[in-house]
Order: sequence, then structure tokens, then C-alpha cells
Amino acid sequence: MTAPKRPTRSRPPPGCPLAHIPCVGDWFRLHDCSRLDQHDLHFRTNYFAVSSYVATLLSYPIGVFMAKVTPRIRFNLFGLEVDTNPGPFSVKEHVLIGIFGSTGAGGVYAVYNLVVQEVYYEMHMNAFWSLSFLFASSALGFGISGMCRKFLIRPSHMIWPTVLPTVALYTAFHHVDIAATKDDGKKHWSQLTVFGIGVVGMMFYHLIGPGYLTQMIGNISVLCWVAPKDNLLLQRLGSPIWGTGILAWTSDWTNIGSGAMSVPYWSAVNIFVCALFFHWIATPIMWSNDWFKQPKMPIALNSTRLFTSQSKVFKASDVVDRDTHIMDTAKYAQRAPIHMSPFFTISYFANFTTLPAALVHTIVWYGKDIVARFRMSQEEEEEDIHCKLIDAYPEVPNTWYYGFLALTAVLMLLTGELSELQFPWWATIFAFVLSAVSTIPIAVVLATSGVALYMNVISQFLIGLILPGQPIVMMAFKALGVSVSSQCLTLLTDLKLGHYLKVPPRHVFIAQVTSQLFSVFVVYASMRVWMNNPDHVQWILDDGKVEGPGKSWGSSQTHNVYYSASLIWGAIGPKRFFFDTQYSPVIWVGVIVGCVTPIVLKLAHSFIGGSYWALIHPALILGPGGAGGNQGTTLSYFTVATVFQFYMYRYRSAWWKRYNYVLATAFDVGVALVALATTFVLPEPPEWLLNCPSGECGDSIAELHGPYGDWCHPLEA
Repeated sequence: MTAPKRPTRSRPPPGCPLAHIPCVGDWFRLHDCSRLDQHDLHFRTNYFAVSSYVATLLSYPIGVFMAKVTPRIRFNLFGLEVDTNPGPFSVKEHVLIGIFGSTGAGGVYAVYNLVVQEVYYEMHMNAFWSLSFLFASSALGFGISGMCRKFLIRPSHMIWPTVLPTVALYTAFHHVDIAATKDDGKKHWSQLTVFGIGVVGMMFYHLIGPGYLTQMIGNISVLCWVAPKDNLLLQRLGSPIWGTGILAWTSDWTNIGSGAMSVPYWSAVNIFVCALFFHWIATPIMWSNDWFKQPKMPIALNSTRLFTSQSKVFKASDVVDRDTHIMDTAKYAQRAPIHMSPFFTISYFANFTTLPAALVHTIVWYGKDIVARFRMSQEEEEEDIHCKLIDAYPEVPNTWYYGFLALTAVLMLLTGELSELQFPWWATIFAFVLSAVSTIPIAVVLATSGVALYMNVISQFLIGLILPGQPIVMMAFKALGVSVSSQCLTLLTDLKLGHYLKVPPRHVFIAQVTSQLFSVFVVYASMRVWMNNPDHVQWILDDGKVEGPGKSWGSSQTHNVYYSASLIWGAIGPKRFFFDTQYSPVIWVGVIVGCVTPIVLKLAHSFIGGSYWALIHPALILGPGGAGGNQGTTLSYFTVATVFQFYMYRYRSAWWKRYNYVLATAFDVGVALVALATTFVLPEPPEWLLNCPSGECGDSIAELHGPYGDWCHPLEA
């Protein structure tokens, strides 16, 4: 007689999925690997992120296997009923593993603080205070999420577009019956089959293409191809690495990303129009007319470094005292004024427009709804099917959020006062209040448009005004302000994912907090292993201008931007750098434009009429991408969005509903697997006409590729 099959649960029992013992080890192993790989890759010259989807992908076969072979044992552990194998590997268990892994892939923002202050400012913190700083800064935001989850998770119009591809991935794995996949009487490939084809197809494309064997097709610089090499103007404007990337394309999916297949098309149009105006029109005009008195020797339009009037790189060691870590004003006066690249200038202008625009836009467009929901938060109201189903599980008590908030706040206060940071107690409170006030409008933008905004520039600006000349304090304030807001958004994102897939909110909260604590130790250990090698530190100081492995691992854009920001806002201060120089319009014009634009759009919507006014989002239309990245994404991103989010959505609706988000996720997973393989497994690719991985190819190939490997020749012969 064959043993009867265990029944498949339609919904989990009240017991916590965390008690599924075979999967707990998967959580920690996958988190550990993803976090170690992710943090080390931040030191690469061309940084790429290992997608959190890798953990989701790998955990599925492991979970299914262990559910089949693990014996079922029940016991009581400290009042918790534990069942080692309650049944088939469920979508809820899979989601919790994914949340645990995504927190690991997300990282700990404050680690940039530790790296920059150690490499450039020669200030070291001991392990205890470093770990305390990392955890307190990254976990303080969880408390804020509890205050605003009713406004941002339960409303059906808060769709959170970035969550939808993840929902599609889990439903594909577990064959969850949703409207898009219900039987319509026709035969279709399963979503899991399409996912597998997408992963394999993208892996094959990236291996033979821009990810390994043919890296030069990653940049297609049309303007540089048609312009003569001696036409420096067109060569500079066409370069996606040195310049503005006019008419440039990228075929590298790591530069495009699945966002092009997940954000609403109106959002993609906003992003495209913004890039056309700021990158292709405003930046060239600003540069050619010398609006900000650039150095005589040309500096890269797309650089994240700071320069003196002699076009030399401006360094912290030139003006900051090694012992006090405070700027010497006399030394600064000898080198002033300091210059930014045109793209860097535009990036800061955008930062001063987008956050005010998001705040004002939220007030004038969603203010009444937020107030109404706040008033009805304790009353019965009509809610959609997702709310009714998730209400079967107990909500996270407010005491959990407030208790965790108090614990992390006290830890941050003690770390600031007693460690080498010498971070004032009032600065901790100020950073928290600033983040709490800004989180709702920032989250509204993310929940409706799929575009994330951050607190980095505003937090730098405010603390730089209050305490100029103190780069270490400025970086700590920035790390705290950004981390509080971003971690709050992370928890809200995961709560929305759990909302869609009916994962108990308490379990989501526990997975997030546990993962964040574990991530802190892994990130710090990874950083210490890397930084304990003197060669690695020297690579960073040399800005990648060395031969051998240091060329690929020494010029990290993430650390460069963080370091340059510490000089601008911390050492020099916004008053000296902006208000007392030619850069003052960057701030005041940016703030005015950001505040006025949403009001103008709302008035136009009210008096002129037409639904299209509501589709113009000021935080998107005024927020071009940052400096230092590949500027060839403008056309590529918009093309992908047009194909999938416009054409397929409108004219192939059934296909789009069934496969779009699954395919987007598959592409990310395929690229991530190739990235891991090329970094840790595969040998150096061969050198030929379309591939020069070492940068030391023959003269003819080097001349063809250009000094930046993008087919352009922006430098004088």
C-alpha cells in the first residue's frame, strides 16, 4: 500500500513559517553569500549589483528538496510549537526567504562611511562601535514604517510597481492562481517555463555579448561613429562615459535593468523627457557657455571628482587636518575655488528639485487622501480583497515598532557620543525627525511611480550649514538620514509584497529585523577582510590608475561619490562651496523650481483640464540620473519600456499579464548569474577586435575603442 499524500494547504496554519526548520539554514546561507559577494563588488570600478532574485531562485529547489526528504518531527521550543516539515514548500515560506535575502543584497549604507573615513581621512573605529553604528543607522527606520503603513500599504491605488515583478516570480514558481494566469481555454507555456527560458537566454546573450566575450557592444556610440575623430565637441558629447551620451545606446542589461519592464509607461516617458532635456540639452549648453567657470584644461563632463582651477583632483589631505579631521580654512583658501563636472552640477541641481517637488506634489495631489485615511484609520471602511484576506493574520502591534524605535535610537545616541565619531546627540534626533517627515512623500512617489528618492543631498546640505568643516560628522549624519528613510521604504516594500501574497505581517517584520542584524556582521567582516590588505587601500587612493587587478577594483564610483560629497558638504560646507561661489543658483533655483512645478501642474489640471496633467510627475521630470554612470541608458531604457510597457501592454495584453514581470525577473537573474560566473569562476576573456578586458590591447584596437572603451575620443591628441 502506498503512503497517502500529504494534503496541500490552501493557507498556512497559525504557526509561524519561521518554524519550518529545513528552510532556516537556507535563509542564513543564502543571505551570507549574497551579502559577502555584494559588498565586495562595491569596490569594483564598474560596480554591478548581484540581484536579490538569485537567493529567491536558489532557495526554491533547495526548499522543495528539503520538504521531500526531511522527516517530520514536532516539538515545543520555549513555548513555540516547531514542526520540522509541515508540508510542501509553500509560497509564504519562499517569500520570507526572499525577504531575508533581499535585505542582505540591499546592504548597509553606513559602511560607505567607514570605508571613506578610513581610506581618505585615516580615522579608524573599533569593531564594537562600528557594528553599533551600522546596526543603529540601518534599523532605526523600521520604527517609522509602523507609523505610516496604513497610508501606504492598504490603499489599492498604492500599487508599488517595483513589487509586481517579484509577485510574478513567486506565482510562477508556486503556480498561484491569479487573474493573469487563470485558464482561458487556450494552451500556454507555464510562467516557470518562460522564466527558465528567459534566464538561459539572457545568460547566453551576456556571455557571448557585453558581459564577457564581446564587451565592446555594450556601448553603441552613434555620434562618435559618424563624427570625425578630430571633432572633439561631438566626440565629447557622444561619449557615454566621458561625456553626455547623446545618441548613445547600451546593450548591457546591467545598465538597463528590469525597471524598464516594471515602471508604468507614463513614468518611463517622464524619465526619458527628463534625460533628453538635462543630459542632451542643458548640460551641453551649460558646458559650452561656461556657466560655472570651468578650469581651462577640460575635465570629464561625467566625472564625480572635484577639481582645482588647474584641473588637478582636489583631495581631503590637501585641506583636512589628520588629527582633528576639521578643515584648515587657510589651506582651502589657497586652492579655492573648487569645481565640479557639468554632470555632477546637474545631479546636485536635480537633488534640490526632486525632494521639494515630491513633498509639494504629495501635498497638492494626495494631501486630502492622506488626511482622510488618517482620520479613518480607527474606523471601519470599505477595502479591497487584498486587505480582507490579509486581515486573517494579526497585524504587527504598534508597541513592536515603537519599542524597536526606542532601542535603536538609544543605541545610536550612545554610539554618537561615546565613539570616535563624536556625533552630537541632537544630530541623531534631527536626522530622525527629518527622515520621518520626508518618508511619506518619498514613499508615495515609490508606491505610485516606481521611482525611489533619497535623503542624501538634503541631509548633507542641512548638517553642512550647521557644522561646516567637519566631514566625519557630516558623513555620519548623511548615513543616518539616508539609512532611516531607505530602510523604512524597504520594510514597507516587503510589507506590500506580503500584502499581495498574504504573508503574515508579523513574520515579515521578524524576517526583516533578523536579516538586518545578521547583515551588519557579514558586511563588517567583508569590509575588514578587504580593507586589511594594504594593496586594496592603495588601489582606491590611486583611483584605479594602475595596471593589473587594481584597474578593475580601484575606482569605485560609489565610494568616489561618497568621498566627494564629504568634501563638498562636510569639509568645505555648502556656504563656501555654493552660496559664496558661482554654484549658488544650483541650490536656490533648484528649490524654487521643485516647489513651483507641482503647483503649476495642479493648476493646469484644475483650470485647463485633461488627464495628462496627472501623468507629469515633477519628481521624475526634474530628476535626471546621477553623474559617473553609463549615460547610454537613455534611449535603451525608453526603448525597452516602449516595447513592453506600451506596445505589449496595449496590443498583447494577455501575453503581458501572463509573462511580462516573469520575463523581467528572469533577465535580472540571468545577468546576475553571469556576473557571478565571470567574477569568480570564468577565466579572463580573450582579447580581440570587440573585446579588450584588460585595457592593454594592441595600438590599433586601443585606438579603435578609445581611451574610455566606448568608441569615442574625447581627449586631445
